[in-house]
Amino acid sequence: MRIYAKVKSIGKRKPVLELQPFDITSAETLHELITQIVKHNVKSFNTEKPFSTYLLEEDIEAAYEQGKVGFNHKYNDAKQSEQAAIAEALLAFEDGIYKVLHGERELTKLDEPLHLQADDIFTFIKLTMLSGRLY
Repeated sequence: MRIYAKVKSIGKRKPVLELQPFDITSAETLHELITQIVKHNVKSFNTEKPFSTYLLEEDIEAAYEQGKVGFNHKYNDAKQSEQAAIAEALLAFEDGIYKVLHGERELTKLDEPLHLQADDIFTFIKLTMLSGRLY
């Protein structure tokens, strides 16, 4: 089954990534869905396929303010652990680092049952932590 995911960050008008298709087996819960998406991304990362081959204008401006604009070249060739990445993604959800929307409905529990249909859209919203000024 094919679903779509998009990632947003609070304070930005455009999504960081456009709709990204994911071919998944049936996922009964949000826990299973996150697990499958993380497995797909770790596999993609470990095979050195770039997540994004272009820089958005807002990314260039933010990088310019910090003093370095680049294409996020990987300097570490170490492969990432699938199980560690899954554990981190699930912990981040439980800690409220990001929210997940199925259509326009917020999913609040990892064991919440999902009723997936082909071409469903999931939105992952990264919440910004306020910790002070950047000098």
